[in-house]
Amino acid sequence: MAADLPSTVDFELAPGKRRLIEAALRLTAGGRSFASLGLREIAREAGLNPNTFYRHFDTLDDLAREALGWVSRRLRPMLRRERWLAAHDEPHSVPRRACVAFFTFALENREAFLSALAEYHGSSPALRAAVRTNLHEVAAEMADDVVQLKLMPALNPATVDEVCTQIVLQLFHLSQEYIGNAPHRGALIEYAERFIVRLFVGASTLAQSEAPLSGRS
Repeated sequence: MAADLPSTVDFELAPGKRRLIEAALRLTAGGRSFASLGLREIAREAGLNPNTFYRHFDTLDDLAREALGWVSRRLRPMLRRERWLAAHDEPHSVPRRACVAFFTFALENREAFLSALAEYHGSSPALRAAVRTNLHEVAAEMADDVVQLKLMPALNPATVDEVCTQIVLQLFHLSQEYIGNAPHRGALIEYAERFIVRLFVGASTLAQSEAPLSGRS
């Protein structure tokens, strides 16, 4: 199984580009939107000349989309590796280990997650779409792993995809509470694990109850 683990890729950014992204994320972590930022403000926060911005980005929306993508490109392979390792060790531990990995990453990247949470219902259609696209990619890879690892063999791929989409959205929104409510982090992990298990168990039960009906049709 170890040899079959999904490969990881280094998504390191150019130093100037990374400093601009990290500066923008710090500025938006308090609830401000990317649209409210100024180019000079970001450059000043990054400790760079404002002209440096245009070496890496055309617009502020470009910076925001790259920031979201950069975080997603680091999150997804980490989650995939954790799921595959858990499935190899103890398949029943996949939900909990995946939750722990997700929330730990959210805490370590709190500015990015808080910014993404703000933009999910923000004023920019482009950024709302960017957040949803990145969440969809996380969910699609989760669904692919569930199918490949045969974790829920009773479910067809379409149902697995639907369940995984619901799970990723729930974990994403719970990440805000996880970041800001340290005393309840353990309870949040337990709740998220139960949420995942119940969704999959419910989907499996529904699939089994529908099977005789489809067989008679």
